[in-house]
Amino acid sequence: MKFCTRVSQHFVPSTHQSPKYSHRMESPRPPNLLLHAEKTLLHPVKPHLLTYCPTMDLVATVSEEEEVDVWRISGQRAFGVKRKGMSEVERVCWKFNGQAIAVAWSDGTVDVISAETGKFLLKDSTTVHGSQEKAGKSQAKVACLGWGVNFIDVDAVKARTGISTKALKQRSDEDPLSIEPSTKWNGKEPLTTEDWDSFRDDTTLDDFLQRQPDLNSLDVSPDLPDQLAMMDVESLLPKLPVIPVPPANPFARPAAGDTGAFSSQAQIDSIFHSHHLKDHNAVDVLVRCMDDGTISPTIYDSLSAVSVGLPAAWQVEKTRPLVHASHPYSCSHGLLMEITSQHATGSRSSIKSETRLVLVPLSLRFISSAGIYLHLIASKTTQLQNLLQYVAQCLQRMRAFWTHAQDLPARFMRNISETLEEKREGTLEQALYHLAVTGSCPATLKEWLVEELAESGHKRWDHAAITGLTKLLDLIHTSLLPALDRCSIVTSTLRGLARYHDESSSRLFSIPLPVFGAILESIRCVRFLAHTVLIATGDEKRQFATFSRWLRWEIDVRGAEGSREESEGDRDPGIDYSLLLEYLQGPLRQSDVAPYLRPGTELAALAPPPGTEAEIGYDDTRKAVQAAKEGKVYKEDAISLDLGNERLKGVCGRLFEKIGKWQAESTGLGTGVVLEDGETRGADLRMVFEDIGGSTDITTYAAVLPKTSMNEIRLHRITHADVFDESPNSVRSCDTATLQFGPGTVLDVKFADDAELVALVHVNELIKPAESSYLLSIPYNPNRPLITSPSTSAQPLPPLPYHPLSYPTFFPAAPNRSQTQGPALDLSNPARLKPYIKHVFANDGFEPEEIVVNGRKDRRVVAVLEKGRRRVRVLDLGFREDENKKREGEGEGVEAEESESASDIEMMG
Repeated sequence: MKFCTRVSQHFVPSTHQSPKYSHRMESPRPPNLLLHAEKTLLHPVKPHLLTYCPTMDLVATVSEEEEVDVWRISGQRAFGVKRKGMSEVERVCWKFNGQAIAVAWSDGTVDVISAETGKFLLKDSTTVHGSQEKAGKSQAKVACLGWGVNFIDVDAVKARTGISTKALKQRSDEDPLSIEPSTKWNGKEPLTTEDWDSFRDDTTLDDFLQRQPDLNSLDVSPDLPDQLAMMDVESLLPKLPVIPVPPANPFARPAAGDTGAFSSQAQIDSIFHSHHLKDHNAVDVLVRCMDDGTISPTIYDSLSAVSVGLPAAWQVEKTRPLVHASHPYSCSHGLLMEITSQHATGSRSSIKSETRLVLVPLSLRFISSAGIYLHLIASKTTQLQNLLQYVAQCLQRMRAFWTHAQDLPARFMRNISETLEEKREGTLEQALYHLAVTGSCPATLKEWLVEELAESGHKRWDHAAITGLTKLLDLIHTSLLPALDRCSIVTSTLRGLARYHDESSSRLFSIPLPVFGAILESIRCVRFLAHTVLIATGDEKRQFATFSRWLRWEIDVRGAEGSREESEGDRDPGIDYSLLLEYLQGPLRQSDVAPYLRPGTELAALAPPPGTEAEIGYDDTRKAVQAAKEGKVYKEDAISLDLGNERLKGVCGRLFEKIGKWQAESTGLGTGVVLEDGETRGADLRMVFEDIGGSTDITTYAAVLPKTSMNEIRLHRITHADVFDESPNSVRSCDTATLQFGPGTVLDVKFADDAELVALVHVNELIKPAESSYLLSIPYNPNRPLITSPSTSAQPLPPLPYHPLSYPTFFPAAPNRSQTQGPALDLSNPARLKPYIKHVFANDGFEPEEIVVNGRKDRRVVAVLEKGRRRVRVLDLGFREDENKKREGEGEGVEAEESESASDIEMMG
């Protein structure tokens, strides 16, 4: 079979092949999807944590040892995340474009790992507030993760994809009489010349959600005034370099907060020069749903999150977030939750707890209200947070290299100093100064130079000091100062936005201007200290180079005394004695750089109390530096780079707090639509834009597997406004549908795309006398074109019988059971079930338990996990084995090259 051979070059086929691969059969066969790959794992995995990358062929699994592994479809391990202490993995979620994966742990933290490098982009991110820490409350666990995108200018994307125009053209082609006369041109053509260019290509919404979308070809750039406002000066600056790894020290512990996120240029580029920062129309939103009902949306990979809770009037006892869904055309995110609360029964004194399935919308109204400025505000805020981390890691590396440069010389000097003190011959500095001025070397000093220090010790001393000082200069000159300059640019940009909106009537970004002034003042202080350290380190490096050359000359002279004493003494060493004496009097005894690099923990008692960091301004820092140079008494905390950085982070934290408060005020979480009573054993959620009559409404579909009915799939269809808020008018209509499978059991259900629902069903004695498991393809959307039956290419599938409700039920009211029980679609009959069957699992020992569906463009696959939780099969949703056989029969007269090319196109589509 030529096509199957072609496929095996791209994917690893399963060893459990169906009989179709070995010989042809004349009798009709059940439909089977093309098998891409099969992976057998060494250890069982957790079924509910199996995820598939939306844009790449990567599958993430979580083992029972709480280790996250990401596998390529060929079976190779791409990267992984080891277990964090005693924590357990709670949730795993891919970014909407597949660039990163988020891992939530049981301690309440979330790690973000790059899918391209396997390195941490964000580590130990938490949503604990100071009030919770003071109250001693335990950190809530992340029960649900969702990572989507929202468009700012939705109309521009709709115009680019040509949704309304394409739908109008399709309806006119199918039925020209259905087009109203007002939409025709001269009563003949339904489109004008302006509409011809709307569908010049096949651009769809998936093209905007790719891992690296081509923004030039998508052509959704803002207008000229907005482009001027979005001009980024930082794009003209050189890229920030990699922060070098600290020197090897087996006794040193890793610095706190050192995530290693700046250890490679690729990681730095992804953080500071990410592709999504250039897309001014997209807002990345990571939603964390905690088990206590708290919801924390984070935009643009920010290091801080806004937390909102469920209304107190709901009297919530327990929440169980199930699934998250979002749509780029809506600023409201859908959250499906099981909420247990207290409700009064017939008697006023009788109160009992009931569990209900509720659709809770999270409306981020600041996305639509801020417009194009939201990208600027959010991206610059995130960039400032990342720059603060970069500066903090620079300071850690500076202290590490400085300490390493001082440790070895200190050990050499400590030995001779103790000997000189015992013999009462003064200090080492005095002895070396006497030797440099007079040329007379005491016996004790000569013995130390010739026997203890010698040539090998001098080389080690010289290498440690020169390397440490050089690294220190490089870090300040190429990393720290450019990062501080970028902090000033970002802060000035945000201050300009705040000043503009403060003078206008919109009051959109109402942040007090003194906050930005305090940040710029702190940056100025840290920059001044960095320049001071840069100058002092350069002077000390030149002085030490002279001292090292003189010390080596003295070692050679004192070691050769007797045989060549006269000749060695007459040779000019070429030493600048002014620099040598300055080094002996100053840096050898007490370096001028040391006070600036003292750890903040040593000066914690001298630091001002929290909230008063701005008391040490630029003038105080300048006076303290001048006093230190003159040898006078100075404020040690005023010249500490570490404490200066802490003051900078403190004033920036107040800015982030005010921005978070502004976002929280524009975040709505005050309503919930009750879908049904009782607990569920599985559910999925999807938001769809159906483009009906030019409306901006969004339709949310919920597929629910009730715990009380193992053979049912309940579908809920809620049409609402694109801004789903507390207003009852936001909900346009509510419909329900029920599918029953007789003696079968529905194992899992997932939405594939905007038209297809994939269900994993285990049916007893319907088509065969033996038990079998099936993948069903259900066209759940009545407004989408009906898909063709997977098993028969002639008969289309009928739409689902949705039952409209007269009015929606808002939480905490109880749903009207008479409304929710509509007519069910009975699929217990084999003849009715057969058209929906898309794949039949053969009795080869693979018993499916759970599915993960990816319905993206060119990535339509389904990953199936077996009951033993050690085998995973990847099936192609867009290609079937019977189509492959049919193509082989029809293509006997076609050339081999053309046949293979057509097969590849069909396989990838």
